[in-house]
Amino acid sequence: MIMDRVISFINTASKNNTPFLAVVWFHTPHSPVIAGPKYLEMYKQYDENKQHYYGCITAMDEQIARLRNELKRLKIDNNTLVTFCSDNGPAGEGGGVKQNPGERQQGVTGGFRGRKGSLYEGGVRVPGIIVWPGHIKAGRRTEFPAVTSDYFTTILSIWGFELPKRPYDGINLMPAIDGKMKERPGFIGFQTPTQISMVTNNYKLIIPDKKEYELYNLLEDKYEQKNIAPTHHDLVEKMKKELLQWVESCKNSNNGGDY
Repeated sequence: MIMDRVISFINTASKNNTPFLAVVWFHTPHSPVIAGPKYLEMYKQYDENKQHYYGCITAMDEQIARLRNELKRLKIDNNTLVTFCSDNGPAGEGGGVKQNPGERQQGVTGGFRGRKGSLYEGGVRVPGIIVWPGHIKAGRRTEFPAVTSDYFTTILSIWGFELPKRPYDGINLMPAIDGKMKERPGFIGFQTPTQISMVTNNYKLIIPDKKEYELYNLLEDKYEQKNIAPTHHDLVEKMKKELLQWVESCKNSNNGGDY
């Protein structure tokens, strides 16, 4: 149903030669994680929970293929930017923020610490895929740190809009995509009611559940196994100051101070 509406929208825009933006939120694989009979049959060698989980993801893959095939059929695929990513790491048992898999929630983090609801890498580091045949060479891979807040600034930059002067969490990713920018300026900030963190090109400062600050060198320790905060006091204090300033800036924006 979701992709039916997307394809109808794109067809109308293409017919009228109108630029378009479609933001597609798939429910898969959120709870209750129910796959249809066709997809369960594909994974009958697994237990019931995995059949449903794998089946749902396969059904979503098919819908993404429908989108790409439709763009090709309309002959607008070369000039259409398509991106895909998740909004967080895999959910835990029951579909929420439990830090263990189980039942229908069979997602894995690939060794990263934490899951959905955690600001450790397993909760926030997800793959991102970009396809834009007429502008981006296929088969490239990058470890450049990016965040979904970058969508806003990147898309508006592609369209040639000049952003008003105010704080932005995102940056224009096109220089990084084109290989002209090797390091991210500034940092990526995250916060929940009980956790805050910041990620730079090398380091991550995190306060899990309002406890002590922890520092990790993500280039050397991407699974966050060795807290180096005790031996990097000056760096912790510098990053802490920047992070708390960002938190206050977010509060100001949330209260309408930047708009």
